[in-house]
Amino acid sequence: MEKISKTILDSFEIEKFQTNSRLQNIISPNDKFTKTLFSLPANEYYDAIQKGISIAVTEIISRGKKIQTHFKLNGGGFATLKRPLNEYDRVIFDVCNSAREEGFIGLTRDSLFRALIGGKTNQYPRPNQATAIVESLERLMTIIKIDFSQTRDKMPKYNSVPAQIISPILPCIILNNVLVNGQLTSLIKFTDESPLITIARAKKQIITSPVFLRDITNQNNTPLVIMIKSYVIRRVLEIVLHNMTPTITLTDIFKHCELTNANRWQKQDARKTIIGVMENIKSEGMIKSFEFIKKGGTFYSISITF
Repeated sequence: MEKISKTILDSFEIEKFQTNSRLQNIISPNDKFTKTLFSLPANEYYDAIQKGISIAVTEIISRGKKIQTHFKLNGGGFATLKRPLNEYDRVIFDVCNSAREEGFIGLTRDSLFRALIGGKTNQYPRPNQATAIVESLERLMTIIKIDFSQTRDKMPKYNSVPAQIISPILPCIILNNVLVNGQLTSLIKFTDESPLITIARAKKQIITSPVFLRDITNQNNTPLVIMIKSYVIRRVLEIVLHNMTPTITLTDIFKHCELTNANRWQKQDARKTIIGVMENIKSEGMIKSFEFIKKGGTFYSISITF
């Protein structure tokens, strides 16, 4: 290990990282701002990254009253340009913020992976899984410039949020190829609270779910599987918290998990993942039952009973 890396590592106080200990819950900002950022169409994302075009997020706060939050993105690295931010990046973001919320100054790539798959402490990411995590972290270090002034002007209760914010989406430092518990891994040290958390906390729009809901037997935990589990859990919680219609369409899941153009076998595998996570949610007592509904002979939606 290079001398500079050893110096940095010592300053990190590695015992305060989340390494072997198990993350209990995953928190997720669930306001419109966060939803918009992690589901930008490719053309809007690349216009923002490459041309500096501002994106407006409009929210209706009462009849005839709207607020807009504007943001710009400043990136350019390989991972940032490889693809837009998506549901996989969102769950990586959520796990990191959750570890910070539970008092850790950082976590290892391996402990991050274990949280993604449900908290199992005896598994390590395969090379392609490790690469996906590190690339996502690099993408989350994109600088975001947020203009929150209009929201503050119209909604004084949000004055705890600065009018102008310039920060990485996930403020952190990454140190690669560090030996921890006999394994080479990456260390992620948190340097500040994410502005997305700051904004969602002010709006009281952060949802929480137990890590173990993501633990499904005999699952190949690819980024796609991780995306499906994360999205389904969040959608169920939204329905519970906001008393929404207890139905999730498969079209909605496939759109957010980039399966719109998937073949029948990929969609069949996706349904197996959905069943696994819904069974976990049911076992936890969050729902009474669920069933797939067909429309025109094709699986169309999931109907949930509470």
